[in-house]
Amino acid sequence: MTPLSAGVYPGTLDRELAARLLRRAAGFVAIEERDGLVGLDVTQAVARLIGGAQAGPRWQEIHDLEEVSADRGQLNGYRAWQLARLVESPQPFREMVTLFWLDLFAVSALRVDALRLYHDLRSGLRERAFDSLEKVFAFALTHPALLLNLRAPSNYRSQPQQQIGRFIVQYVVGHDPGEKAALVADIARAYTGMFVTSGRLRVLDYEHDPGEKTVGDQTGDLRAEDVARALARDQATIENVVRRLFGWFVTTEVAIPQQLLATAKNVALDGRPIAEVLTVLLGWEECLKDPRYRRVKSPLEVYLAVARPFGYRATTHAAEALAELGWDVVHPPTLAGWPRGQAWLTASQVARHLALVRTMLSGGENWGATSQITEALSRPDWSSRLVETLLDGALSAEARADWQKLAENARDETAKKEAVAFLASLPEFQLA
Repeated sequence: MTPLSAGVYPGTLDRELAARLLRRAAGFVAIEERDGLVGLDVTQAVARLIGGAQAGPRWQEIHDLEEVSADRGQLNGYRAWQLARLVESPQPFREMVTLFWLDLFAVSALRVDALRLYHDLRSGLRERAFDSLEKVFAFALTHPALLLNLRAPSNYRSQPQQQIGRFIVQYVVGHDPGEKAALVADIARAYTGMFVTSGRLRVLDYEHDPGEKTVGDQTGDLRAEDVARALARDQATIENVVRRLFGWFVTTEVAIPQQLLATAKNVALDGRPIAEVLTVLLGWEECLKDPRYRRVKSPLEVYLAVARPFGYRATTHAAEALAELGWDVVHPPTLAGWPRGQAWLTASQVARHLALVRTMLSGGENWGATSQITEALSRPDWSSRLVETLLDGALSAEARADWQKLAENARDETAKKEAVAFLASLPEFQLA
């Protein structure tokens, strides 16, 4: 077992820290899953999240229907099954890391168009989600779906597609492409000879530019796979990936501590798996214990915070509603990825989040409600479990009196669902 890095929380997790770790890794807290992390140290807890639970027959059904939708090009159905992965997966952490890679590479099923090709990329990223940066980059940066996503299916020697270089420099490396014109050009030239036809990648050597190019620490007749390999060892690229991981799983509202940034970078520079980088980011003591390090929930996380603990099943209706709120699970809207942070904290967006929760609670089968929510609200300790499930920490002094009054007067399921909506209206719910 790799020893803990200095700065990572050295103790075992109590209920509060276990809940925070789970919420950051998977976007929700279910009491049983949280309790499974209590008493573990950070490394053990992250390993358990990576391993997940045993898959049942429902999971095989989701996998099979996902494959059918991809083969038939049925985007609406495919979108619903991808949401089902997030809601019902025995490995929710893997699904969230897969979304991170799709965010970094900004690959959209709508831009790729060939759904089977998009599915191949998404499945491959899921399989490699926790591997080393080199393995992830070698797969993603040479995949035909990336070229289609960037509107670059044809890469002639005489006409390198500059948008490939600009995208990689700006969003993967993290530099201003206007200040790195030579790097943009060299990356574009490295991709010459690559063509996507009928959903397949063809490499035509006579269309490849054999001239000298420099990317990171490599110089020579570089191709796309060389670009991937060089960037996986590049200091600037690794720093950009670490910062984006921190923003995705911890917060965009507080800067990453410099010691944490340096430690996580060194782990990645050593070629160790992203799983170890995530262990450092999720387990860093300062960030784990300090409630300032919270991120603003996206519509997806608002949905997951209710759907996963209360046993909802994903539906086409739910997936389409999330897309209308700005979080289409198969479509990062721009090459910068999905919106994040303060973009979700406007008055109108917070109101839409609350409306989403209320609709889920009253929407019945259209929203995939099951008997599990009824069972949860019928428990003698339902009120305390709701607070633990939906909020990161205790109720504020201002909200406590209102909550106690609501809980005491809630005699039936409808009133208890109103209590759920009350908790979802609090700032402590909007921040994860």
